Amino acid sequence: MHFRFHSSDLPGRDIWCPPAEAAHAFVGTAEVFAGVFGVDSGVALPVDGVCVIGFRDFEALCAAAVDRFSTSDQGILRSLSLGFISTSLVLIDRAGRPAPSMPGPDQERAWAVLRDQHARAMPV
Repeated sequence: MHFRFHSSDLPGRDIWCPPAEAAHAFVGTAEVFAGVFGVDSGVALPVDGVCVIGFRDFEALCAAAVDRFSTSDQGILRSLSLGFISTSLVLIDRAGRPAPSMPGPDQERAWAVLRDQHARAMPV
C-alpha cells in the first residue's frame, strides 16, 4: 500500500507517494522533531491513505530543524536530522513553497544537492 502526501494549499495534488512504511516513518519523525523543537509539525495523520501537510507549520518545523542542524555540535542529532530535512525540502519544493533560510550560500548549495538526491528517490 502507498500513501499520498498533499499540501493543504493544493488539495488533491500528490507531492509524494511513498510506501506505507516510509510514510509512517516520516510522519513519526516529523512528530518527534516537532516535540524536540517545540513547534507544531504541520503533518496530519494519514486518513484513507492521504497525509495533508499544513505548510505554515511544516515550514516552521523545517526551519527549526535547519537552524538546530546549523548551530548544534550534537553529532547524533545532526545525523538524525539530515534525512528529515532533506525529505522536507523536497516536499516544500514540490508544493511550490520557499525553502527555509539557510545560514549561508555554502549550506544552501549543500542542502540543494541533498534535496535533489532525495527527490529522485521520492515517487510522485
